[in-house]
Amino acid sequence: MSISTSTKRLVAAALCCAASSALWAANDSGWLSAIDLGKAPQQQSAAPQVSAKLIAENKALTPQALNRLAVVLEHRDGWHTYWRMPGDAGLPSQFQFTTPSGFKASAPQFPLPERIVTGSLMSFGYGAEALFPFTLDIPRQNRFGNKVTVSVKIEFLACKDLCVPGEATAQITLPLAVAAQPSDDAPRVAQALTLVPEVVKNVASAEIEGTNLRIDVPATAGVVKSKLDFYPLEGDAFKLNVLPQYVAEENGASSLYLTASDAFAQSPRETLTGILVADGGPAEGGWAVETTVPLEAGTVTPPERAAEPVVVELPSADAGSITTWTAIAFAFLGGLILNLMPCVFPVLSLKLLQLLEGAKKGEGLLGHGLAFTGGVLLTMGALSGVLMALRGAGMALGWGFQLQSPVVVALLILLFGAITLNLLGLFEFTLGSGVADAKVVRGAPKSGAANSFLTGVLAVIVASPCTAPFMGAALGYALTQPAIEAVGIFLALGAGMALPWLLLCVFPSWAKLLPKPGPWMETFRRVMAVPMALALVWLGWVLSKQIDYRGMLVLACGLGAAAVFFWLLGREQWGRGRNRPLMAAMGAIALIAVGVCGNDAFVKQSETIDVEAGWSAWSDEAVRAGLASGRPVFVDFTAAWCVTCQANKAAALHRDEVARKMDELNVVKLTADWTNRNEEISRVLGEFGRSGVPLYLLYSPSGKVTVLPELLTPSIVIDALEENAR
Repeated sequence: MSISTSTKRLVAAALCCAASSALWAANDSGWLSAIDLGKAPQQQSAAPQVSAKLIAENKALTPQALNRLAVVLEHRDGWHTYWRMPGDAGLPSQFQFTTPSGFKASAPQFPLPERIVTGSLMSFGYGAEALFPFTLDIPRQNRFGNKVTVSVKIEFLACKDLCVPGEATAQITLPLAVAAQPSDDAPRVAQALTLVPEVVKNVASAEIEGTNLRIDVPATAGVVKSKLDFYPLEGDAFKLNVLPQYVAEENGASSLYLTASDAFAQSPRETLTGILVADGGPAEGGWAVETTVPLEAGTVTPPERAAEPVVVELPSADAGSITTWTAIAFAFLGGLILNLMPCVFPVLSLKLLQLLEGAKKGEGLLGHGLAFTGGVLLTMGALSGVLMALRGAGMALGWGFQLQSPVVVALLILLFGAITLNLLGLFEFTLGSGVADAKVVRGAPKSGAANSFLTGVLAVIVASPCTAPFMGAALGYALTQPAIEAVGIFLALGAGMALPWLLLCVFPSWAKLLPKPGPWMETFRRVMAVPMALALVWLGWVLSKQIDYRGMLVLACGLGAAAVFFWLLGREQWGRGRNRPLMAAMGAIALIAVGVCGNDAFVKQSETIDVEAGWSAWSDEAVRAGLASGRPVFVDFTAAWCVTCQANKAAALHRDEVARKMDELNVVKLTADWTNRNEEISRVLGEFGRSGVPLYLLYSPSGKVTVLPELLTPSIVIDALEENAR
């Protein structure tokens, strides 16, 4: 019987299941409904995230007069849309007006946005309510008394924990009159106009030296009481996640220091266009102007960032300066080491069985090696492409992000359960030979390049819970680079992972090191069911941290149905009976159960996630409170699905000698659990150049932050604690 052939069919089935479950979850959570939001009623239309309406300054419209109106976007709690320059992520909202013939609506004016931090990304946008004023020009020849309808369609990208493209429509009907009285919304329109930055010339000047850039604002531009900011209208000019530094100069002048992007520093333009914002803008009693600033080369010495903590990286594989080439080298080495990590072992045992079966049949191994390498590289490239695309849409994601989805974890449980039953001989797949003839099953092909390719696919999928040395800094760097460089770094990780198996297949003499095929292989096959079953149990434990007991009961029913499905399939294959309707029903129940696991009603909220005894849940406030009391703070950024994290807990963090040292030094111990998605944890990971967990931070009341290696020993932790206490 063939392990690899079954793996091919199971992986294909899992991919199809993933697609259907994703669509189900999307429809259930409102993703799909947000795409078509423009079919609502007369006055306005509402999306689950954003609703729109039109308001007017007056109760009527007047030909050849200044008719002021405004589009109102109302955002649900936590949702936001984007400014005309969205920043590192997002898309600007687009407005399309429909008016009677001869009428002309101006482009809407964007009010001053707010800064939005998502992980390591900085964007500009709007939450709560935002008003976009515009004017309507009406020709003289229209008859007074007629009613006029003006409508608008807004296309937007709304983001919270995820980003949803959508559109909303609104309309307003008003009469034409010689003169008009102010409407109830007149104060709102007037207030909206005050929040739109005024366009002003010759208000500032700027100098640049390398990536250091300074904007000088004279006292005549306006009073600056305590802070000054600059919102660029050219998104490629600055590193937006490095906040500007304001310095008050003599005679009421001000200087603002910014960090230019590397590309802009190499070929700077002659001007900068953006919004100067003093003291929070008009809404907070300050001012804001849109201006074009002349830029010249000069001497720029930015002030010291006194408030920035001193970050110390302990000696490890990730220490040192990272460039694209060193990141590629680190990723390659990390991929090599990944073969030794426990999360990959169950799947690599399948690869070993494939090689043994190939050797038994006298097949050339080169095809196996190339196919396995192709599967690894293609999947790694696809995974990195999806990750970069989602981050570009404003979602703060990192390595292992797919395991933060209960549906994906449930799919893996179903897949690993099927492989375990196959290894135990309960059922077998054939390749196009039929399933009802036992002789056909015995004689069916049992190996091939396609099976090796799909084993490579599966190896990458299950590698996500592990982080090997060298990987953390390399992948963290990759997620800050352009897409081409980032995908190249991920491919280097895949190349390192596949290389040992490729070399084993390229050099046939090395294959002689493998044991000779024989009857022992059937026993070995069943032994290999043990790590698969253990992986199944571990994934079940992970899922129990993500969903409540009701969801686990649903999945248990689904797994029972899947077991009956494969038992019936095995009976049919060996000619012991056929019951296709019951098989179809059991398969449908299994897939429905997997999809239901992603229902919001079953997903645990962050506040319900368990924290070990003696540890507290992480938050920025908890870190600040601990430091304010004069105590050091140790933060464990972890996840239930992170095998490296769990290994570090067993090997170091939960050891008695480490616990005694932490108690002796009165350390505040915090757990930042990333099992489910958490934007605040993603932000901190990004600040320290990491794409995922584990991350270990030791804060000192003196302001120093020590970053521990990704693989811990008791001595590493104790030495860091003692050094921090000096």
